[in-house]
Amino acid sequence: MFEHVIRNPFDMKPVFNTCEKPVFNANETDLEIQSQRKLELDNLGSNIWFETDVAVEEKLSEKTAAKLSLFNQPDDYQLFTECNNIKDLGLAIEDDVVIMHKGKLEACFVAFPSSWNAGEKVGKSLAELHEPIADNEALLRASNGIMRAMTSGQSYHRYTWGISSLNGYSNHPLYEKPEFDSLDNLTFRIEHERTMTVTEGTTAVFLIHVDTYPLKEVLKTDFGLIKGAIDSMSKSVLEYKNLIKVKELMNEYILST
Repeated sequence: MFEHVIRNPFDMKPVFNTCEKPVFNANETDLEIQSQRKLELDNLGSNIWFETDVAVEEKLSEKTAAKLSLFNQPDDYQLFTECNNIKDLGLAIEDDVVIMHKGKLEACFVAFPSSWNAGEKVGKSLAELHEPIADNEALLRASNGIMRAMTSGQSYHRYTWGISSLNGYSNHPLYEKPEFDSLDNLTFRIEHERTMTVTEGTTAVFLIHVDTYPLKEVLKTDFGLIKGAIDSMSKSVLEYKNLIKVKELMNEYILST
């Protein structure tokens, strides 16, 4: 079911493939997800978003919204006629938004993160953003190349995944993760990352769409794939992805069947 998402054996190499330029219609935004994004903003405030003076002066959010086709077209009435700041943009669509300008993170709205705090990432380069990641050598080497590709005019995408004891879309570090002693109540998270050039050579956006599934349902079709990936992870990656206990429970499940 998720062969396109889970690499086995697992590695931290940033594998991006080309894709069509992302386009959004605000009329099609899922209202339940939009409501959850607003709730995260109300709960966590500046811990999920920021917009630098550079972003404001360069109108990066407005330019990004225009590239995403969020403004009205003559033959296509949409909900948003203005999207002048990152909060408007972050609430208009289902995806989290990370805008890079001249190699630095200048604006973002990340309501559904995987254990990182957007408010702490102001002005960081891709290499600096990747610094906390386990087994990050390949990511660090590729960071400059990824930035060049993002601003080349071509769009790219990739999938990442995780398992969490939180059952919502957000895995923000300010939320305490519940303890667990079985696989039954865990959540399988998929992040679909896409890139789009906003201004060729200087500005690009990461778009991150999060989907969640009950892990017990995913294991019915992909137990072997997930177990193989987890078994191939280094200890540092298991710790980074909070999968040490999950690995133990999956091994116990094998022994009990």
